[in-house]
Amino acid sequence: MSPHLLSINHYLALVVVLINFVYGILILARTSRGILYTTFALICLSNMVWNFGDFMTHVTGTRSWFYFSRFGSSMLPGLMFHLVCILVIPERKRMISVLLAYFLSGLFALVSLSAIFYPRVRWFMDGNARSIFYLILLAPFLFAGILMVLKALKETKIESEKQWLRYFSAAAVIGVSTGLTDLVGFVYHPLPPLGHLGCLVYSSVLAIGIFKHRAAYDILAQMRIKLEDLSQMAAGIAHEIRNPMTSIKGVSDLLGKELKNLDHPKCQEYCSLLTEEIERMGNILKNFQYLTKPMKIEKDSISINDLVQKTVRLAEAATLNLRIRLELCPDLPRIQVDASLMKQVFLNLMKNAEEACSSGGELVVKTESVSPFMRISFADNGKGIPLECLNRIFEPFFTTKTTGVGVGLAISQSIVQAHHGRIEVSSLLPKGTQFSIMLPL
Repeated sequence: MSPHLLSINHYLALVVVLINFVYGILILARTSRGILYTTFALICLSNMVWNFGDFMTHVTGTRSWFYFSRFGSSMLPGLMFHLVCILVIPERKRMISVLLAYFLSGLFALVSLSAIFYPRVRWFMDGNARSIFYLILLAPFLFAGILMVLKALKETKIESEKQWLRYFSAAAVIGVSTGLTDLVGFVYHPLPPLGHLGCLVYSSVLAIGIFKHRAAYDILAQMRIKLEDLSQMAAGIAHEIRNPMTSIKGVSDLLGKELKNLDHPKCQEYCSLLTEEIERMGNILKNFQYLTKPMKIEKDSISINDLVQKTVRLAEAATLNLRIRLELCPDLPRIQVDASLMKQVFLNLMKNAEEACSSGGELVVKTESVSPFMRISFADNGKGIPLECLNRIFEPFFTTKTTGVGVGLAISQSIVQAHHGRIEVSSLLPKGTQFSIMLPL
């Protein structure tokens, strides 16, 4: 092999070190750290030791780094065999074979390290004896692992398991075949050493297989799945609670009618309070379901200016104690939105502006095109939102009001995001707040 290609091969080893370092960190940070993923992280570590040792041997010319590198490569057969056994063999049946593979790998690894300190051991490491014994004692575990994976791939009926086994079988074949080129030098065949290249490829194939099917192990993905399950359960509970709430409301209305015949002011007061609280609980459950159920969007081509004007008329008809001034940009293009849901967002922002303003409050509603978005802004002259609260106002159940549940803005944000848009908030000086809705054109 030419010196130039040999130099490239050793610098490729440094690339393998960096890549496997990234894989190891991702595995440790993003998985449940079960035995399967811990074993893969140890494979990444062994790859790093092997390749870094070879790189340092090339750079420094110090033989000790060569023995250090062989410590890493000696552990790989045991780790790879263990990974196969975890996948395809029940735990109670794999213990003896795995222990034997680790014993032999560990023995070779210790001999490699001892060569750094004991010159008498170096004859074994520097000669062909080490390669011969390595092939005789450890190669069978690698080939057995490949056969076990191929057999499991043939027998399994689960498609996701088949996909993972395909990745592993490809990685194992690549790793073993390229790794052998580093060991056959003693037979004087003119084969270029491909171990570093093979290490890069097989570790990447394994990592792709893991991360492509990360829902099976990824901590964040598992949390997301659990949250989705909890969301569906919460929506179901909210729905079930609303049913008896409807019955209670009906009974309370009947009770109120019966008690009208009694000349007792307290009874009327209590019935009125009971009805109000039942209605308030119903609204809380309704809003809660907006947060927990998947939102159904039925888009239609509309004029956003027409929708704003209709919403303003609806708010004014509901005696909204707020002066609304419109600054609508003419000739805006029609956009695809769910008019009913977007009207709910507009009404919620108008209601919030009314609550934030004292007498003489004013709200300016402005539309404009800011390519590639259409912006609808709501700017009031109220008391404003404290700076420390700006980052939290879209959190469900966070509120600065003495009354209210704190889900209105969270629901509004969900609606806007379901339209692939965003909603922003900013403080206006010297007072006031502006909400801006950005919808794609």
